[in-house]
Amino acid sequence: MARVLIAWELGEAFGHLARCLRLADGLAARGYEVTLALKDVRLPAGQMPELGITVLPVPLTPQSGAGSGSPVNYADMLRFSGFADTQDVAARLKAWEGIFALARPDALVADHAPTALLAAHLAGIPHLAIGNGFAIPPVVSPWPSIRPWEDVSYEALVDAEEQLDGVLDAAQKLLGYATAVRVRDLFGANDILDTFAELDHYGARLQGRYVGPIVSVPQALRVAWQSRDRPKVLAYLRPAVPGFQTVLQALVRLDAEVLCVAPGMSREAARRIATRRVRIALAPVDLDPLFANADLAVGYGNGGFSTQALLAGVPLSMRPRYVEQALLAHRVEAMGAGRLLSGRIDAGSVTESLQEMLCNLAYRQAAQGFRERHNQFTASQAIEKSLSLIERAFFDGSRIDAIQHAHALKESPPACVH
Repeated sequence: MARVLIAWELGEAFGHLARCLRLADGLAARGYEVTLALKDVRLPAGQMPELGITVLPVPLTPQSGAGSGSPVNYADMLRFSGFADTQDVAARLKAWEGIFALARPDALVADHAPTALLAAHLAGIPHLAIGNGFAIPPVVSPWPSIRPWEDVSYEALVDAEEQLDGVLDAAQKLLGYATAVRVRDLFGANDILDTFAELDHYGARLQGRYVGPIVSVPQALRVAWQSRDRPKVLAYLRPAVPGFQTVLQALVRLDAEVLCVAPGMSREAARRIATRRVRIALAPVDLDPLFANADLAVGYGNGGFSTQALLAGVPLSMRPRYVEQALLAHRVEAMGAGRLLSGRIDAGSVTESLQEMLCNLAYRQAAQGFRERHNQFTASQAIEKSLSLIERAFFDGSRIDAIQHAHALKESPPACVH
């Protein structure tokens, strides 16, 4: 039986975990032995993996900055996310060696797991990356800016990648590796993009292997719209979103029925905001039936909610928190299917912006165009295509025979000598 290790190392969103769990269950159902190495092993209700799948925690990645300013490209983002210190990187590589010794993988599938990719590359373990685009940089040199709305110099992009390679080089030498592996060596033609080309953070790639989003919705409450006549606005926000309270105040002022899903908001704060027209949900709700009749969605550029809105033909107003979300928001805006709430905001201007989006049919038409282009898409289709691509990359007929033969040799008892 071939063994697959699925690793998730960076990022906070539920989407990473959902993707790993769906892939693990799918591979296990196809007869593979699967180990999950996860940044967070606290699994939501209803999301436990199939029996027989091993779950391990990944080595802790310190979120230490690499200096002042903001990261300019993917390499720089890694230096801001625990890849600025040689000793830290070497320690995590050593820990991944231990995970490999336990799991004995024949292949690694990495979901925003750059240290795992590097460790697998050094260990000679076949690997690929899977993700929504942001954590799989395109095959260009230097890697492009992740702040296209700012003037980032070519020299800054080159310098960011060289500095990261310098740290990784030193970490590999510390562990005794003679030839250093560069970070761009970790990505390749087998990588899987679980998004749509229009929503790729770096723009559509000619050779990109797009499968569409792999989603898994936790157990959720069924909620219905209350009004027939008013416009309906579905919001998904978190207290950490910049201007969270301002956006809520704008939603209260809006002449519409509003349902706002706000994980992390306190009950007391929700009660102060809620009115007969504005409901606040603190637990997950089933979004699909709500999107079916929604006129506008308000989010922060998070991939799952944004894509779900567009697949339903609902335009988006977006207030990003992180650069990854801002990149996605710019893609939606470029399609004409949404608008950014950027810079300093006040409740009056946000209300005006939301009201304009409700009245301007162009936003709705662009979102419906996206829906029509992808009306054959299903989440199960995305997972099945991903599983097939993983099998094709690692486990063609000749390779699977070799793996099974090697496992049989390792596990068979030694011959008796008389």
